[in-house]
Amino acid sequence: MLKRRHQLLPLFACLWLCSACTSKLILQSDPPEADILLSTSGQKDKVKAGKTPLELTEKQLADMLKLTPQRTDLIEVTFEKADRETRTILLPSNRWGELTKTVKVELSPRENEGTTVTRLLRHLFNARKFAESRQYDQAHAEIDRALQLDSTLAQAMVMKGSVYFLQGQTTEAEAWYKKALEKDPSQSEAVQMLEKIRNRKGNSPS
Repeated sequence: MLKRRHQLLPLFACLWLCSACTSKLILQSDPPEADILLSTSGQKDKVKAGKTPLELTEKQLADMLKLTPQRTDLIEVTFEKADRETRTILLPSNRWGELTKTVKVELSPRENEGTTVTRLLRHLFNARKFAESRQYDQAHAEIDRALQLDSTLAQAMVMKGSVYFLQGQTTEAEAWYKKALEKDPSQSEAVQMLEKIRNRKGNSPS
């Protein structure tokens, strides 16, 4: 029985090697026709492998990236398509535990700078309108949406401070005016409002 097991070991090794040779990686994207760029982790130079949908054998990957069975690098698979956000996934450089591995990614539309600016202006305009009608919670919500698009936007910080000031919450207002000046010292409205708050505090009875 032991002898028979020893005889079977080379057969198992052969079958494993054959399965490794036939292992396939299928890369898909939505939308299709995305460029596939390959590299090992930490490597700057990328190898263009083709366009999705793309099918690669493990041997093809090894040849493209000069991989050896002893290496344990991760493979970076980058999906690129015009007007779409770039996506990168990581895969082990040897065997994926299955004969065929399918990877499909969804590529979101890339938001151009003009679209972002338009959205920022719309949120700030809405915030001003809400503040004028004393709908302060809605005004804060619109300013928060603007800051989610650009967390460094000093103009939005000044407006948030002004909404707090209208609510009589001078401590919060002061904090936001200071944040705005940290990002942009030229915000004259923030300087004026801070001076106004300090004067109020100085004139208040102790």
